[in-house]
Amino acid sequence: MTGVSRALSALRELPGVRRAWPASDGSLTVEVVRDASLLAGRLSADGGLRLAGHRRDPRLPGLTPSGGRLVVHRLHRRAVVLHPDRATKVLRPGRAAGVAAVSSQMGEACRRAGLGAAAVRAVAEDRLEFELLPGRTLHELGDDGLDGWRELAARWPLLARQPVNVPAHDAAAEVAVLRQWLGHAELFGSLPRMAELARAVDRTCGGLADAPDPAVTLHRDLHDKQALWDGDSLALLDLDTAARGEAALDLANLLTHVDLRHAQGSLREPGPVREALAGVVEELRISPERLATYGAAARLRLAFVYSFRPSAGRWLDAWVDRTLTHAPLSG
Repeated sequence: MTGVSRALSALRELPGVRRAWPASDGSLTVEVVRDASLLAGRLSADGGLRLAGHRRDPRLPGLTPSGGRLVVHRLHRRAVVLHPDRATKVLRPGRAAGVAAVSSQMGEACRRAGLGAAAVRAVAEDRLEFELLPGRTLHELGDDGLDGWRELAARWPLLARQPVNVPAHDAAAEVAVLRQWLGHAELFGSLPRMAELARAVDRTCGGLADAPDPAVTLHRDLHDKQALWDGDSLALLDLDTAARGEAALDLANLLTHVDLRHAQGSLREPGPVREALAGVVEELRISPERLATYGAAARLRLAFVYSFRPSAGRWLDAWVDRTLTHAPLSG
């Protein structure tokens, strides 16, 4: 499409937006803060807004109206409620058992690698409860989290070598993810320079099709908000995304998020963090070419993801410029 869609125009005028997720029908699922309450809702393709009540969602019957603090609510998909001693993840009925199984498997693998992981304390059809872990995320710590990054770099290769029975996520799957996000950006007109971005995606997807590195155990959504550091030990969150794939995917995602936090202003000095992670390349025998290609994919994907978050406006153009400047020349 040419021009910005009506739904995206409405999103950019909507106060209190935390996150938004595009759909193929031109609508947007939104998460907004109103009067200190987190609300989920939907912007239709023509820009009409419907917000659910606080802690209300007909497709998430496990989301109770009181108790704890609601910190995540993606309409009809999931919610997270924090209590003083536990975290409750609410899902659509029938989904909790699978999430619990993968989380428990990966939790055991983390502990064997010297990493912390939240134990699953209870499982119902539509929700599961995890123990609440100590510490702050590496994102929250910013430049004060360097020791945590060093611990992650030391322990993560041990986790990657753990044999865990999880689905495969190969380069073809990553191509599909990147092309889906390109499609969203094109449908909504969320970024300028779309023709250049599409060519960069084509080149990057061509590079992803080259010979892969050996498969390891991946987190698959590894970044600084998924790692808790308490000054002594490091723990990983949201382990149900785990897969078998190339180590370059996780490392590229980590490094790209380091660049992202620098662009956003929450990390003043990215160099020491990158240095802390440098040894992982040799430890897991990640080829420089695969790391660069997965890095290009991660930068492009984040450009598309954040084009649906109005708060990114102050830094997103510069991110796109740098992404296109450093995009692969051929694929």
